[in-house]
Amino acid sequence: MTEVLDRLAKPRASRKRTPTAENSKGLKAIAALAQNYSYAQIQAEAAAGKSVIWGGFSWESPLIYACDTIPVCIDQLWLDKSRESEAIAEDHFQIPGEFCSMIKTVIGRLHTDQGNNIKRILHFGSGCEPIHAVFELSKRDGYDVQTIETVSSFTNEEKRPAAIKILVSELQRIAVWLSGKPVDENRVAEEIRRKNSLLRKVHKLFELRGKHPLYISGLQTLLIFMGSMHGYGDLEAFGKAVDSLIAELEALEVKPLDSAYIPLVVAGGVGNRRLLEAIEESNGAIVSWVIGGDLLYDENLPPLESLAHYVLDAQGRGDLGEMVGASVAYRRLRVEDEVRRTGARGIISSSIIGCPYASLMQQLERDYFKAHSVPLLALETDVHKEPPTEEQIMRVKAFIEMLA
Repeated sequence: MTEVLDRLAKPRASRKRTPTAENSKGLKAIAALAQNYSYAQIQAEAAAGKSVIWGGFSWESPLIYACDTIPVCIDQLWLDKSRESEAIAEDHFQIPGEFCSMIKTVIGRLHTDQGNNIKRILHFGSGCEPIHAVFELSKRDGYDVQTIETVSSFTNEEKRPAAIKILVSELQRIAVWLSGKPVDENRVAEEIRRKNSLLRKVHKLFELRGKHPLYISGLQTLLIFMGSMHGYGDLEAFGKAVDSLIAELEALEVKPLDSAYIPLVVAGGVGNRRLLEAIEESNGAIVSWVIGGDLLYDENLPPLESLAHYVLDAQGRGDLGEMVGASVAYRRLRVEDEVRRTGARGIISSSIIGCPYASLMQQLERDYFKAHSVPLLALETDVHKEPPTEEQIMRVKAFIEMLA
């Protein structure tokens, strides 16, 4: 370890980025979409009379869009004022300081902004249990909260017709809640085709990114993952940006990764910009990132059944994680597949501090990959924008230096 620290004290050569990436039209378009997808802008759309809800941005999004409603990712509740919101959660709601920062910022922000223009919340009962409790508490502040019935299926054998029927019934109920009328299944089918088209593009983009892992930075990759769920409120514009980026990558010559770079698989969000920069400064190359799913909706099924099958299949594969109530044991299987496929030399596993789901999942990954002699660095982060501690940055750099 002393040798590693000595090497870290020496300045490293700057990372050689592909020059054309700096002028990428696709990356600039995605960054602009993400920049405009702000709390203030979303609130303005709601104030202008548009139907907007918190939640509904994941597997159920085709139904939400078919009801002429804009689903909003709850990460908007902590992208600013996160410290103030966390303080409200600890002081007013008496949530322990060591608990999940995401949970605390959500309940604190909903409480302090209870006069905001978005008063409806949609939640899937099989997802994160603490966030379900948060939304129940928010009813006291005047929010209209609807929970899709808890349904779980971790194997094909458990995906029984009764489970599909329950979810279809629940989705029909949610459509009436959103629009005041029965669901238009033709519209849902249209939205499913639109979402599948976007997912296919994103899958192709990440396949190409695997051949050019230095072209798209870690932070830019994270923006693409987020956009694949909700398109930053404009699926068409996001799809065009992805098309542009695909064209750029297809035009590049495929070359082997320079031996100076260490191929890594990242699992989880690692949402802090400085940690992603530390990976790149240390010549780490993220060749694969296990964070979202790669399933497509079945367009041959009736549309509501297609949504039901999608979410239950996502549970059985570990896709989308706690958002759909997937087993904590499943992500490591996808990580292992990616390590084998890419030849990665190490894994960086990320979780939110105090999250019961993520903490257990990460411990299973530690034990499993240690037994299989695959180096793994476990990071715990929070949802705040402040830079991580120097200790965390040093751990990242020391891990990659060790692999070198």
